Amino acid sequence: MYILYMDESGVEELGAGTSHFVLLGLVIPAEKWRLLDTVLGSIKARYGLREAEIHAAWMHRRYTEQESIGGFEALSPDDRRAAAEAAIRKRAGIIGVQGRKGKMEAYRRESRAIRPYLHLTRAERLQCLEALAREISLQSDVRVLADAISKPDYVPGNRTPYEMAFEQVLTRFQAFLAVKHDTGIVVHDNNSTAAPRLTRLTRKLHEVGTLYREITSIVETPLFVDSSLTSMIQMADLCAFALRRLIENNEEALWNLVEVRGDRSGDRCVGVRHYTGKRACSCRVCCAHGREPGQAPS
Repeated sequence: MYILYMDESGVEELGAGTSHFVLLGLVIPAEKWRLLDTVLGSIKARYGLREAEIHAAWMHRRYTEQESIGGFEALSPDDRRAAAEAAIRKRAGIIGVQGRKGKMEAYRRESRAIRPYLHLTRAERLQCLEALAREISLQSDVRVLADAISKPDYVPGNRTPYEMAFEQVLTRFQAFLAVKHDTGIVVHDNNSTAAPRLTRLTRKLHEVGTLYREITSIVETPLFVDSSLTSMIQMADLCAFALRRLIENNEEALWNLVEVRGDRSGDRCVGVRHYTGKRACSCRVCCAHGREPGQAPS
């Protein structure tokens, strides 16, 4: 039995937020998840994050509150947190005086998201992400399946980008399981907006198959879980973030580690696709997938 842990990176809505929407699945043998979970937990503990959720996008960004504190790196973890919390309160007070309600609500969400990581410098946060990605890269039984959709090249139709990416990843999971002569189950981050439609879509795919193959080896509809309680979903988030940042910003550090786990057939990385519609693309992902440089997708 194999478990496909899925999470997304980027904003699905066309014309908003990120230029790409990435849905990524991390395939792990059921009998290996406990050992891997223990190893990942020990890495998180080294950075004071054993009970924290690893959310790559929030860990990766710069925190202006930290950067406003002189000698922040030299402080102890507890003093860093206290100083950063004070800086957050000060900034919130300024926003409150300005009377900008929408901005205050956004800042409260942001401050809640970064609070688990305030005791770490940005360099340490990046080191933590790289250590986790490196551990994934060392797991020979783990596979990465992903679909990265270029939203400017996406033509709206019967499926949303999320649904299109989900069907693509599910198709590749079925292909992987067919080769292994085994069965699998899907565990997805608990996205309250996406869960009902992905459940309905999975039921339909069980009945009629995807565009490419019948679904015969995947058990049931996806299980939706709280990512804050599941390290493997957090690792799917990390890998999805790594892929999106590679494609959007040419940031290679994390994907250089993760890429080796992409599902392969011969010299092609068949498990990871960069969708660009009719537009030719010669990016690293497209070339690894087998597209000739400058060639439009078939």
